[in-house]
Amino acid sequence: MFHTEQVKSFILHPEHVVSNKALRYFADSFLYENDTTLMPLLLERLKQSKQARPIHLFYGYKFPQTEETIRELLDLCQSPSIDPNTKFHLANMLWNSDLRSLTPYEEYIAKDQHWKKRVQQKRNLAKMDDRELVRTFQLFIEQSTGLYVNEFDTTYGDEIVNELSHRMCIDPDLVIQKLDAYHPDDMSYETPYFVQLAGAMKLEAAIPFLCGFLGAEDDWLPEKAGEALVQIGTTSVVTTVANQYFAANEEYFRLYASDVFGKIKLPASEEALLTLLPDEKDLTYATKLANGLCELGSSKVIPLVQAMVEGDYDRGLLNLTESIYAYCVISNTPHPSLSQWKKELDEEEARLAGREAELNRMAVTAGFHGGLNKPYTNPSKVGRNDPCPCGSGKKHKKCCGA
Repeated sequence: MFHTEQVKSFILHPEHVVSNKALRYFADSFLYENDTTLMPLLLERLKQSKQARPIHLFYGYKFPQTEETIRELLDLCQSPSIDPNTKFHLANMLWNSDLRSLTPYEEYIAKDQHWKKRVQQKRNLAKMDDRELVRTFQLFIEQSTGLYVNEFDTTYGDEIVNELSHRMCIDPDLVIQKLDAYHPDDMSYETPYFVQLAGAMKLEAAIPFLCGFLGAEDDWLPEKAGEALVQIGTTSVVTTVANQYFAANEEYFRLYASDVFGKIKLPASEEALLTLLPDEKDLTYATKLANGLCELGSSKVIPLVQAMVEGDYDRGLLNLTESIYAYCVISNTPHPSLSQWKKELDEEEARLAGREAELNRMAVTAGFHGGLNKPYTNPSKVGRNDPCPCGSGKKHKKCCGA
């Protein structure tokens, strides 16, 4: 299996597919927490690359900052050579900065209304006593009840949860009681946010409830539960999810459960994946399990995943060629198909770059002829897991709805 220092060095790898896999290794597994060495590597990778577009900068949104990395981000945001899309990603990194690193940059914060609002929210929460903070959490949940995810400030909810978990000022037993009281007809966001709190507090007593929520008929709760399980990240999580994997009756349980194992970097996860994958008949779920083996850096990736790459898997879900290629590079595993996989990936990257260039030309032409007088917006309500109307390809809650 991979170890963190081994993967960390590949953030600087010149091939985007390898570098992005290394970034994702930390982002999806909460391994970025308290690690201030990651952001300098990401910024160095950005400086080394001729184009920022292929670098998945969104994986670095929550990487911890230092005063030095904040300064570098600000310089990049003010550079005329940096395109607007890249500046958007860099701004998201700044907005997530810890308050303790921001003191020298008050002048810059004052000029960015969104950043100013985020900083003020964090400072207000930090000044509250425990009782006031808990009441603010309750009020937030009450006021968001019945709203779509793009109709309230989900990021503020995240900040409240972060402050609560940092102080540990809600009794763990109360968190468990809230999870146990879940009812599928509840229109509030109480359960999803208590799920998030259980993950941030790393409550092992919550594992059975979180595991059960993976099969909930809800468009947000299963994903939140999966993230919380990964954040807890213990062998008990892996064992509980694995034991229920084929036994669960809920239609979508395996859709979310299959994502958990590869993000928890433990030998138990490798063992679970090697046990479950051969018996998984659904192509989509099998694809997720196979990708999990690659994410872990399991030495058993070949020939299991190779057989799927050469045979059948859910190509509409993800590209397993990327996964196995990145695994071979990071693990320094020689393979006779390595050059062929690289060729296929290079061709796909060139195809996507050409398509993007064509779309940009079409947009410019349409704008010149008056066809794009205002940005496109989706006229219907945006669901929690719907694609973002801005066209980024990301879910709305992780893009403009963040």
